[in-house]
Amino acid sequence: MKGLILKDIYCLRTRIMTYVLTLVAALAIGILISLSSEYGNMRLDVFVGDDITVSEDDLSAYKIMLGGATFLAILLPLGVGFDGIMTFHMDEKANFNDVLRTMPVKPVEIVLARFSTAYGFLLTGYVSSILIALLISPVVEVFTLGEMIHAGTVMTCALAAGLGVTCCALFMWNKKTCERIFIGIILGIYAVFAIGIIALDKRYGDQLDAIMNTFMDKVKILFENCLTWLVPVALLMTVVCFFVSVLIVKRKGRGVR
Repeated sequence: MKGLILKDIYCLRTRIMTYVLTLVAALAIGILISLSSEYGNMRLDVFVGDDITVSEDDLSAYKIMLGGATFLAILLPLGVGFDGIMTFHMDEKANFNDVLRTMPVKPVEIVLARFSTAYGFLLTGYVSSILIALLISPVVEVFTLGEMIHAGTVMTCALAAGLGVTCCALFMWNKKTCERIFIGIILGIYAVFAIGIIALDKRYGDQLDAIMNTFMDKVKILFENCLTWLVPVALLMTVVCFFVSVLIVKRKGRGVR
């Protein structure tokens, strides 16, 4: 198993260099945005212009703009941390799975090695996002360090659950099949959402804004309190996906077909 993990790390060495450069870029983005919000063109007085009074809508728009840019620097490392699953595609291209079937490696060891690599990258991304939040929090006034860490933790838990499902799918099918399935799911969700909005607009046109505002308020409350249930759900999903992956590998025989 140790050899499989070392092989994955060696295959991802170019990704690791890209990852380091992305962390440097994310840190630079966070610092520049923070300094611009304090001394540059992203100051509140520059944003509102010559208006004497600042409305709540203007203030909310300013916070959304600044917050989105700030959180980009924190969440960017998490997205790169998802690159750990590239080992599946690399092994598929190199036909390493055929070689793996000749080795005396247990299915549990195969799955554990892959999960260790994938979740190791994600954990590294989470730690990196926390370090970036620590560095930019002294100059950011819109969000506190706790809010930044909360957002990074929520996103990490969501990605952890998704990563487990993705690993299961990649053990079951090849990369092309998985891409088609995920694209189909995304398009299906988008279609259902679009149809729902159109139906609501036709039937409840006058109340649609109130419905959307209520929905956003519920989402905000869910986001603020989600760690009480999201962390155990993410852990449970990871464990379930691990054992499902082991069953898939056992069903296919020694190694991964």
